[in-house]
Amino acid sequence: MKPIVTGVLGYGFSGSIFHCPFIHAHENFKLKTVVQRHGDTAKQDYSYINLVRDYQEFLEDEEIELVVITTPSHLHFDHAKQALEKNKHVLVEKPYTATYEEAVELNRIADEKGLFISAYHNRRYDGDFLTLSELKKQGAFEKIYEVSMVWDFNYPVQKEKWREQGYEGANFVFDLGAHFIDQAIQLFGEPKDLYSITKKVREGSNVNDWFEVLFDYGDYVARIKHSSAAIIEEPRYTIQTPNGTYQFNKMGEQEAQLIQGVRPLDPNYGDNALYDFHKLDGTMEKRHIIKGNYLMYYTQMASAIRTGENAEITKEDVAKVIKYLEKIQNK
Repeated sequence: MKPIVTGVLGYGFSGSIFHCPFIHAHENFKLKTVVQRHGDTAKQDYSYINLVRDYQEFLEDEEIELVVITTPSHLHFDHAKQALEKNKHVLVEKPYTATYEEAVELNRIADEKGLFISAYHNRRYDGDFLTLSELKKQGAFEKIYEVSMVWDFNYPVQKEKWREQGYEGANFVFDLGAHFIDQAIQLFGEPKDLYSITKKVREGSNVNDWFEVLFDYGDYVARIKHSSAAIIEEPRYTIQTPNGTYQFNKMGEQEAQLIQGVRPLDPNYGDNALYDFHKLDGTMEKRHIIKGNYLMYYTQMASAIRTGENAEITKEDVAKVIKYLEKIQNK
């Protein structure tokens, strides 16, 4: 497969941690250009790239086939639309857009031009979610009593950060809820109904930083919850079934490894945690999760771009997530 010439818009946390290391490592991609408004850390990390300051200059490069957008969430629609209009394939950091209307518009343009576009729901390639998906295939979730999906942490108010300014679609509900809503739909389908509460719990917060969403599936409920003021985290996933309870206690290791400087091709990179299976007799068994690697996202995207077939994470999938996030935010 001919490598896909790729440019990255933005070199903050997402661009430097979740995208450039994988583009650099993957044989089906060639990292050519990074747009970094200030500083030259991208050039320090990847000496061979072009470093530019201006997005319009970047878009004029006809060799660039794929644009990866890692700018603040409220800018995603405008930046993605400009790239599509320049006939570039587009990968948008989640959340895809600030509104469902914007998501539909991006999908329409991509369809008209025959271009790939999707959002970076990389958490589908966390080891815990890969394990849950495999358990589902094996029939472990044929009957469910209850599901809990939680992403808690303690994050003091930082009003200078764009996510805390109150921009449309730029908040913890859209940022973190996007992953779990995508995962819930993939595992259990679309709910019959939903109920949600969002709150500002940190003193001085401008944005909703606590939320709880209930997806009603009729026979059971899936609970999706986040707190930015949690000293002690709840277990990340708990699934109660007639055959026992599956509990995953912590988020996978990939993000922490990347922050520490471990890179995707390192043999030690990837999830290597254990999860708990609580049996009906009261005993508990520790089991290994499947080893995840976000390179898997880039592999499926390369195939979609080069073959024209649907990606594993389609533009319809990511628009649907925005539809639910909009409902939750507006309740």
